[in-house]
Amino acid sequence: MQKFHDKTNINAKKNLTGSSFIDYRTQPRTYKKYPHFFLSFNINDYEELGFLNNIGKITDTKTYGNESIQLRVNPSAGGLYPNEVYIQLRGIKGLVSGVYHYMPLENKITLIHELSNDGLEYYFKEKNQKKFIFLLSNAYFRSSWKYEQRAIRYLLLDTGHILGSIFAALELENIPFDIDFNFDKEALNSDFSFDNYESFYVAVSCGDYKKIEVKKLRTPIVNVCACDYQIKDTFIEEFYKNSFKDDFPIISNIDLLKDINKKILYEAINKRRSIRAFRNKGITKEDFLFITKNIFEFASKYDLEIYFINNNISNMKKGIYKNVKLQKEGDFKETAIKLALNQKLAGQSAFTLFFTSSNIKNYFYLYILSGFISQILYLRTTSINLSSSGIGAYFDDITKEFFETSNNIFYVFAIGK
Repeated sequence: MQKFHDKTNINAKKNLTGSSFIDYRTQPRTYKKYPHFFLSFNINDYEELGFLNNIGKITDTKTYGNESIQLRVNPSAGGLYPNEVYIQLRGIKGLVSGVYHYMPLENKITLIHELSNDGLEYYFKEKNQKKFIFLLSNAYFRSSWKYEQRAIRYLLLDTGHILGSIFAALELENIPFDIDFNFDKEALNSDFSFDNYESFYVAVSCGDYKKIEVKKLRTPIVNVCACDYQIKDTFIEEFYKNSFKDDFPIISNIDLLKDINKKILYEAINKRRSIRAFRNKGITKEDFLFITKNIFEFASKYDLEIYFINNNISNMKKGIYKNVKLQKEGDFKETAIKLALNQKLAGQSAFTLFFTSSNIKNYFYLYILSGFISQILYLRTTSINLSSSGIGAYFDDITKEFFETSNNIFYVFAIGK
């Protein structure tokens, strides 16, 4: 995977010579909608599905000239929202057991496949029936239209963010779950008739239903174009095919939000926003410890190393930290701005995190987990009325040099007030 990462690096030369004009009139559609003859259902009509309200709903609308942008509980690079969510439901009173497509704009689900003795479980190692299965896909052209080859990074980060949204929604209801990367993506992509334009990245399963082994989907699922037009990108498709692996552990029993009061967590889900500028004010060490509670340990468990620059945390020495250990004391605000492609957020923050890893074997999964952890940081930060923002564009080469690491740089995340 290293060759794909290297080809999407941003360095000073590439930043100065790269093309910058984007014709926004050509932006592809950022949502998928099935024809009117498919049955759709309002989520709020089914008590057992109430938690779905919080996985990707619209929470605000901003208007720029004649354009309106609908903001969701999960962020997306450039507001392009390449992710689609499919949910298999079993045993919901008043609903047919089937595979549904989630529609965040309408807060509805659309039935796209009615189950018989078949089901999504067939494509997983554990084939017994589950109450819920979430499948997260990406329609890559929504991102590659703007970001070209570097879109591979944003697709993974966006997947991690919506995965974090699903996790938070399940946490609100105390619903246990497993995050699973090990299903047969190739077979499912084929049976969903995606033709490589859309592809599955990760799954979440919840609750045992019946100990009955299911069969393969009996018929292919009708494909609806995820964009109003699409252009093939062989680089992105080759990257995805190179990601197929079967050895990443199932993730469960995550203790990253359990300490937050449910009402406060619900409010944080709805209030979360990506800040555009900080006020250059500091935060307390207690706030820092709350925001990052269990984060460094969780990341380290999966071969992620987090560096951060302390710009303005009281009672902590300013400087460069690796995990929570001070590496070099000093004021590095201006350097942080430079590393983040001269974006002032990185230096105005109280602290700015840099997600990194040397693990190439699990590159695909660790990049997604970087976005997942960042979504948790968004919620923890928002819950104490502080602000944060992900930064997906940065100078890869000088960031590695600055931290004196050979690790690949995955993501930059700024937190402050």
